Amino acid sequence: MERRTLWLLVGIGGGALATCGFGGGLLALVFMLASEHALTATETLPLAGVLGVSLGFGVPLAVHGLSAWRARPSRPFSPLRVWPMWLAWIVLVILGAVVSLMGLSPAVLLPPIHVLTMSMPPLITLWSAGQALNGTGGSWRQVVAAMVSGGSLGLGLSFVGEALMGLALFVIVLAVAWVTPGGREHIITLGKKLQNPTWVKDLSNLAELLLSPPAAMAALGIFAIPIPLIEEAFKTLAAGVVARWARPHPARAFLWGVAAGAGFALVENVFNGALGGAEGWPIGAVARLGATFMHCATGGLVGWGWGQLWTKRRPLRLVGSYVGAVLIHGVWNAITVSAVLLSASALTHDGNSIWLPVTGLGTLTSTGLIGLLTVACALAIPLAGRKLVAETQQTRSADAAPGLYI
Repeated sequence: MERRTLWLLVGIGGGALATCGFGGGLLALVFMLASEHALTATETLPLAGVLGVSLGFGVPLAVHGLSAWRARPSRPFSPLRVWPMWLAWIVLVILGAVVSLMGLSPAVLLPPIHVLTMSMPPLITLWSAGQALNGTGGSWRQVVAAMVSGGSLGLGLSFVGEALMGLALFVIVLAVAWVTPGGREHIITLGKKLQNPTWVKDLSNLAELLLSPPAAMAALGIFAIPIPLIEEAFKTLAAGVVARWARPHPARAFLWGVAAGAGFALVENVFNGALGGAEGWPIGAVARLGATFMHCATGGLVGWGWGQLWTKRRPLRLVGSYVGAVLIHGVWNAITVSAVLLSASALTHDGNSIWLPVTGLGTLTSTGLIGLLTVACALAIPLAGRKLVAETQQTRSADAAPGLYI
């Protein structure tokens, strides 16, 4: 009875998410249309993300929650084919690139393409894991719940943690710079520059600020260490707490982690992929593919660790899986930030015949490393799934076999 009541609350929460999110998005759209200025893709893409995520998460959660409350069973999560989704993603990327680069009303036509395109990689990854596990990883209901938990609770707690971390670092850096000789004047000057719209719009000024040694080292350190620590701690937290009572076997715990990572990546894709507006959309759409594989792979790793903690009482395996996920995430972020810094450096050294080849080689190397990590994460998920299925079947066979020795 208590479990059915919990599912009822989950279903009500899903309905509230769909209703409030979609209604709030429509209200924001009405205010935008009532304004005097013409809408841009920079405004409509995030709004489409709010509408899409609210419906995409809220409706399935409401359906499965109410179905569980009525004690209706859920089918095993065993998707059939993945290649049609790959084909759809490629078509959507090409279509979105045509709309954005040719200026075919991107503020109107690009948002639905954007939501579908950014949602496809997490679903592709989750489908691949489900195929590898062949129904042994859990039900559709469990996958939906884990996915929504990663995209809502996991991402929300990560955002709060990162905001608090950023505020603390800002206060520390400001205090140190304020007492440093000449630091106070530098802060005041920088504040005046940032308040000048003309100075901010000049990309060379922002690139020069970003490439200053303190700023570059701070960006690299923040994205490589504390952000992975925070995100990998919260991404699968809800699935880990539920595992305390559900005691999932390794294959199921792994799938729950992948699903949580997919939900986390989906929301991140939808909103981070909109930051570049129409001009940067094609690059962002392709770049989010690798980030999705990374989030799902690390989510599956930590999810497996949660299962080892609650079913086999192996806390060190959870610690090891968490450390491994943080290392993978940290290396990924470090390479990505390095590529961005190298690209920005090329802007500040335009025309330098020596510096440009160096930055070009560095950017090419970083891109290649990201590509290798993308392939590694993409292959690791189905391989790990098949291995866990084999282990689960062996364990069940051993438990069911009659004793040969007494």
